[in-house]
Amino acid sequence: MEARKVSNLRGFWVILRKEVIDNLRDRRTLTTMAISILVGPLVLFGFLWFIEKTIKDGTDLVDNEAIELPVMGAEYAPNLMNWLVQNNIEIFDAPADPDEAIKNKDHQMVLVIDEAFPEAFSSGKTAPLRLIHDSSVSQLEKIQYQIVRQVINGYSSQVGTMRLVARGVDPQIVRVIAVNDSDVAKPQARGAMMLSILPYLFITFIMVGGMYLATDTTAGEREKGSLEPLLTQPVSRPFIVLAKLGATVVFSGLTLLFVMSGLAIGFKYLPIDAITFSVSATAVLTVFIGCLPFVLVACAAMVLIASFAKSYKETQSYLGVVMMVPSLPLMLLMFMSPLPSVDNMWIPSLSQALVIIETFKGEMIPLNLFVLSMVSSTLLAALLAFIAIKLYQQERILG
Repeated sequence: MEARKVSNLRGFWVILRKEVIDNLRDRRTLTTMAISILVGPLVLFGFLWFIEKTIKDGTDLVDNEAIELPVMGAEYAPNLMNWLVQNNIEIFDAPADPDEAIKNKDHQMVLVIDEAFPEAFSSGKTAPLRLIHDSSVSQLEKIQYQIVRQVINGYSSQVGTMRLVARGVDPQIVRVIAVNDSDVAKPQARGAMMLSILPYLFITFIMVGGMYLATDTTAGEREKGSLEPLLTQPVSRPFIVLAKLGATVVFSGLTLLFVMSGLAIGFKYLPIDAITFSVSATAVLTVFIGCLPFVLVACAAMVLIASFAKSYKETQSYLGVVMMVPSLPLMLLMFMSPLPSVDNMWIPSLSQALVIIETFKGEMIPLNLFVLSMVSSTLLAALLAFIAIKLYQQERILG
């Protein structure tokens, strides 16, 4: 019995080492890892550069460029027109059909002043304007629309203040509440709000890093006819499965580590203003440890899928769908900003996403929640590995 156990352990390490070495020699595996290491940081930094450029364009627009505003009925509000011009807004004649012009993207917005405007304005009543726009436009065009609205509201406030003063009323009487913003977010947290793409990035490359190896060591070996001789070796099938799983975990984990290292270096040295913090070695280590259980889940799932798929191509098609599954819990991050809690830290992929976000925000995740995330994901990985072992113990694994 003891000799059998030693033989299984020795066989486990032999198979694990063989799979790792064989795939290190494989050009496709190295290409996949290299692409992951390069593409991950490039995607993130490209995303941050785009955000920074959008913000900069909006700032330049506010500071320098004049906004073009077609106006219909400009003659009914000459003082308002002067106010707009003074605030760097150029007035143009509006098209005959402003609604159609906006729909056709001929103009970003059109201001329509009704002929009843002068009478309502002179009598001290609310004088309505119509600012036509399309809310589905780009972020830069939305900024222009907001600027025009703010300028018009500024004119309205100024006129309202003058009317109160003319009647001997203190304008402060209508300002019941004054709100002063006080942002207590850490600099890391303000920067990390732009890094919502990180969980998607890490989880995707965890899957990509182990996908080829999981496919090649199961369905690939079955097609090449090398699986049957392996199963006849004096090593029990559970140890064979665990060796293949271990090799997949090695490549998946290395891919994650390399991608994280590239991001950490980029955060420190790239001149992108949107990056308001540097990622410490402690943060990288914390995130890596927190994501390791999901590496086990992803690799166990891929080995399991590849075990019952009948061919290499069938395995690839299945794994393409499986890669989408971890992204489903992450959709919560698009609609809300959940905090780590017992209710969500047991969910694989979502709990890892919260570890990533909170750690890079400079926040400390409670130890019990961190452990909950690791234990729940590890248990799921163990269940998937157990099912894969059961499949390998059936003769139909040979196809």
